[in-house]
Amino acid sequence: MRYATIEGMPFEASRVCLGGGPLGSAVKQPEANALLDEFVSCGGNWVDTAHVYAAWIEGGSGLSERCIAEWLRSRGVRKQFMVATKGAHPDLKTMHIPRMRPEDIAQDLAESLERLGSDYADLYYLHRDDTNIPVGEVISCLNEHRSAGRIRAFGASNWTAARMREANAWAKANGMHGFSASSVGWSLAQPNPITPAYAGTLNMDDEMLLYHREGFPVAAYSSQAAGFFNKVTPVALKDDKFLASGLARNYLNDTNLARAEKARQLAEKYGCDANAIGVAYLLNQPFPSFAIAGSHTLEQVRSSTAAADIILTPEEVAWLVEA
Repeated sequence: MRYATIEGMPFEASRVCLGGGPLGSAVKQPEANALLDEFVSCGGNWVDTAHVYAAWIEGGSGLSERCIAEWLRSRGVRKQFMVATKGAHPDLKTMHIPRMRPEDIAQDLAESLERLGSDYADLYYLHRDDTNIPVGEVISCLNEHRSAGRIRAFGASNWTAARMREANAWAKANGMHGFSASSVGWSLAQPNPITPAYAGTLNMDDEMLLYHREGFPVAAYSSQAAGFFNKVTPVALKDDKFLASGLARNYLNDTNLARAEKARQLAEKYGCDANAIGVAYLLNQPFPSFAIAGSHTLEQVRSSTAAADIILTPEEVAWLVEA
């Protein structure tokens, strides 16, 4: 495992972060405990969750955070294992109405900390943006929570590069802490231009990539493209069920078929699977990058964490995305 710094977090973060979305819901507590134990044994030291995770399930609000809390409590590792969570997400029934006022942030943060059984979050993201709220108001609010010890660092999830630049410039000009990292959708796979499954999400674009190349850290969600590079086999391409799947709808295109073939070639060279090459592509960029990898099995944990140890050459990184 390799590690890198995110300003404000208590120690260097593993380059692969365990995605907490399925924990407590699709992955029940005993299996979640095993996944988290395996992740730690592979060198991982932080998990990504959110206030809204599992709220789409009846009675599911808070399942992910509470599941993580139970594991932290049972293992006694809160000071050795970092937690990133997110708040200020719109209500799922009224996604068109933003929830990023200071009182929304305070409410979500308080509820997340209660669920997590902790008095602080190591990294706290705003899950969505509301461009009607001035960046100064947002940064001031987050600095208050940081000064109070409720968060160690804060970040922006699904914010544009322009808004993050503006916010961090305001923070610097006013002697405050700015965003320490961003989180956006990013993988080796090029998504098809369809309506996102979740309103308000953003994928890495050229402007954002330029911003991160200045040294601003990014934690990529959807980093494995739902396992596309392992699943898009010659057999799958003849399977009507696969061709009609959400995975194909999101990622099946000529660009990604070419990238899949290149990933398979490099996988053979490095003794891993194609999915690991996709993650390695993200982690071998010339700036601090982290892959949030959701897992349902121990083997998936091992595959994604092993990707952190694959050192691609700059030429291989460029070749993977060449037309």
